[in-house]
Amino acid sequence: MELAIRGGTIITMDEKQPIIKNGGILIQDGRIVFVGNRSRLREYGSPDKQIDAMGKFVFPGFINAHAHMFQVLFRNVGVDLDLLDWLRQVVWPLTTNLTRKDVYAAARLGIVENIKSGVTCVVDNQYPRYYEEPLRAMDEIGFRGVLACGFHESGVPEYVRVESDIALNRCEILIRKYAQTSNGRLRVCPAPMHPCFTSEEALLKSKELADKYETYLHVHTAESERDVKILLSKTGKRDVEFLHDLGVLDNRFLAIHSVNVTQREINLLARSGSHIVHNPVSNMYLGSGVAPVPEYMRKKVNVALGTDGPASNCNQDIVETMKFAACLHKVHLMNPSVITAQEVLQMATINGAKALGMEDKLGSIGVGKYGDLVIFDMFKPNTVHVHDPVGSLVYSATSENVDTVIVDGNVLMENRRITFADEEAILKEADLVALRALQRAGL
Repeated sequence: MELAIRGGTIITMDEKQPIIKNGGILIQDGRIVFVGNRSRLREYGSPDKQIDAMGKFVFPGFINAHAHMFQVLFRNVGVDLDLLDWLRQVVWPLTTNLTRKDVYAAARLGIVENIKSGVTCVVDNQYPRYYEEPLRAMDEIGFRGVLACGFHESGVPEYVRVESDIALNRCEILIRKYAQTSNGRLRVCPAPMHPCFTSEEALLKSKELADKYETYLHVHTAESERDVKILLSKTGKRDVEFLHDLGVLDNRFLAIHSVNVTQREINLLARSGSHIVHNPVSNMYLGSGVAPVPEYMRKKVNVALGTDGPASNCNQDIVETMKFAACLHKVHLMNPSVITAQEVLQMATINGAKALGMEDKLGSIGVGKYGDLVIFDMFKPNTVHVHDPVGSLVYSATSENVDTVIVDGNVLMENRRITFADEEAILKEADLVALRALQRAGL
């Protein structure tokens, strides 16, 4: 399969060749084989499919480095609560009432929503009852993703608890199953939830499993003051200190949120090579605080970007999340230059790829990289005229500007139309299962 993109402005996110005007891209069998001036595409003959991008802007596909796609069924249930009250009153009761069919329908809707904001890869943190349903949906659609196998082991209601050995065994089965499938599009990793809800033994076993298969350890870290205080009362240590002393921090550790940290903890994260996944909208929505992202950046900590779950964000719009990520820190520190549009775009592209250890395959547009691209139509009332493509994306664009999304060289959305399924049918099915789930939970 060959796909050519002709014309348009290419924002490569490559330092050697950052922006190409009147560009051209050729993808063969899922890999980019040419990036340059469109005139040179003639040298490669006639591709199977061509996309005319004249007047449009081509970016690397965005990486949503933390989400809970099953939460599309819970949007705006239990609004205006803090993290722990929201978990106890909404998420945990509803999650235990979901069926396999519900989780699959939610995953399909979640993938559609991610695609429509330009996301080509998502790290989906699923709870243990139906780990495989998001993977099945991703596989069928042709999407790229990482399943983070989440579990709570202690300090939570009985109906939420899962023994770590059971959860990690399921996780290992899926790691093995998907290691050689889907052209490398799907990966799996252990994801013990907040340290205050997980035992030391479970965290160490999770680290052992991640090391065994060279995958990630994905942990909600220092998300709110209340969960940090719970851990302090149990261990006398804050989240990052506790994780450091356990020996689980390293360059495959994804520290989700990392809002409530001390300077010492920032230094520990920096020295370990751990990655931060910043979820600004969720942190604001739940009143969790402002992550010290500019300080992480100053310490050379890699910061990726996530939407978090659509019940603690209320959507999975990575374009909107980019703008919040920039503006939040500007106003918090009263400094408009403390974080730039370029730095935020890096969080959503190459930094996300680095967090996944895939910067040689994702996060920028270059020969040899996967054919994961998003094409923006900026000829809209909110974006015309484009003086600065990156500034226009981060500060002016919305998900409605996303025109075309390509994963592995396959077009999953073109002219804002989903190509792989009947979008309305996906929405109707998710709408129905959401209603039934709330009825079963008595909410």
